[in-house]
Amino acid sequence: MKDWNLTNRRHTRCSQSTNAMDLLVTHRGPLLTALVFLIVVARSTWGLGGESVIPLLSGFTADRIAATYPPTDEESLSELAKLIYRLRSVNPAELQERASRKSSVPTEADSATIAIGDAVEVDGVIEGLQILPIPKKLVEFLEFTKLQVLAVREQNGRQTRVITLPLPADVQVGDRVKGVGVAMQLDSDADSNTNHVTAIACIRLRWFPESSSIIGWQLLRNAGVDISLLSNLGSRNRRPLMSEDGDAFYAMMAAAAELKSKTQTPKPTSIEPVTLLQGSADLAGQWINMDLETVLVTRIAVTEPQRQTQLGSDHYYQIDAVGDLGKIVVQIERADGNDGPPATFNNRYPVSLVIRELPVFLEKTIRVQEGGDAIVSEVKMMIQVDGFFFRLWSYDTDFMAQHGGGEQFGPLLIAAEIRNVEPDSNDPTGVNLIGSIAAVSVIFGILGIWTWQRRTETRDRAVRQRKKEKEAESLRIR
Repeated sequence: MKDWNLTNRRHTRCSQSTNAMDLLVTHRGPLLTALVFLIVVARSTWGLGGESVIPLLSGFTADRIAATYPPTDEESLSELAKLIYRLRSVNPAELQERASRKSSVPTEADSATIAIGDAVEVDGVIEGLQILPIPKKLVEFLEFTKLQVLAVREQNGRQTRVITLPLPADVQVGDRVKGVGVAMQLDSDADSNTNHVTAIACIRLRWFPESSSIIGWQLLRNAGVDISLLSNLGSRNRRPLMSEDGDAFYAMMAAAAELKSKTQTPKPTSIEPVTLLQGSADLAGQWINMDLETVLVTRIAVTEPQRQTQLGSDHYYQIDAVGDLGKIVVQIERADGNDGPPATFNNRYPVSLVIRELPVFLEKTIRVQEGGDAIVSEVKMMIQVDGFFFRLWSYDTDFMAQHGGGEQFGPLLIAAEIRNVEPDSNDPTGVNLIGSIAAVSVIFGILGIWTWQRRTETRDRAVRQRKKEKEAESLRIR
């Protein structure tokens, strides 16, 4: 695994102030009047400090945005859908930066500057949900079929309508959402001479469910992880790590690292690798426990400042391990057009872990083996892991190359705690005790052999017959 670049291009506004000032110095008079006019127009469009998103929404003006809400007919609904489409191209970081300059709950001094098209924040509890199907003629062009309208009670007590792309199906009244959007409708209070936003178009809403039947989701929500990031992880099963995975990947790893310090953590569900290999999308974010044997430990550098801040570190560790398959034989079919037998896994299957910091016992083992801070270390040790299932991910391996090419795929876990369950070989007292018990057992075993043989003789044929009929279970994956 590598640290992949998730930086989005920042949308910037070309400033002409320097050129304008040069003109003002050399050509005063009519140009001064024109410059003042341009400043007034810019303020009405951008708002103080460049908070407006209108310059980033190609083809949209304040009047056109205002006409999209409420969507009372097909024309206004079509315009609303187009606004959402345009908003998808705006860099979320740029949107957040503009919103941070002006709160959605304005002070008296700021109130007059809030305008249609400004970037504003929303943070509150859902009080109502509604789905709006967009006109069919736009579906092919816009590449989405529905919009969702949320009635959100914000922390200031006001209700705001938030129009966004549909959230996960599990969203319900009482859940908290948070995001940044574009003001579409304002309401003014004549008594206090203030205005506030009553409707927002928003692309990216963070979702924090009030309750969930999935323990892992509860733990991640309590740690501040946006649960909407987990809802579509399963749709990328058996694919390499992608930029779309970045926010969930780093947020979950940071949450798992902090979870270790908590004294009261729910008991995870014990799970086998074969269960995860079946690829259920519902397993993303599950709080699980698994017994594994380590193979390789790799230190991964995190170079992006944004990700370093999100993770709380400039590195993390990947642990390549194997898990027990029991009696299951896993067969991975070759790619279409590639003839030959499938790749077969007996007894064990690869499982990958990531963790922000290694446990002390693994650090010590690597230090003893390598004599320093190694980047890659071969470590074979039995461990037990508590963590969150991320998804099935794929990667290149020599083994798969020898079996027709294609990528290996396997479970990727975000580890919160790793325990050493390696048997202690430096315990002579324990060894002597085990030897004594074994000797006594042998003596009693000899005395009972004759009786046992007579009792089991009549059953031998039946046992042998059942063994012949019994076949190993097989999980065949295409």
